[in-house]
Amino acid sequence: MKTIIKTVHNEEYSDGSRTLGVLYNYSIDGDWSDSFIFIYKKGMYIFFSTIIDMADYLLYSDTKTKRAYMEENEFDEYYDAEYIEDKFTDILKWQ
Repeated sequence: MKTIIKTVHNEEYSDGSRTLGVLYNYSIDGDWSDSFIFIYKKGMYIFFSTIIDMADYLLYSDTKTKRAYMEENEFDEYYDAEYIEDKFTDILKWQ
């Protein structure tokens, strides 16, 4: 399946220390879509399946929360590509 990823919303902390956002992954033919919450900080993206997972991670330092890490340069390759040959979730290495 060919998919595309786009940032649909992001907000930067007032001190510029990190960005929180929503990533949208959808199929080119329009019959499938998914979204992810992310944190970007110092060249690293952390992806979460839900807003609650991100909140638990940020507020309670919950290290058991399901998440995936990706360095900025690797993410940029997927983001700038015409399309991805898979679902973005299948590319992520969930912990």
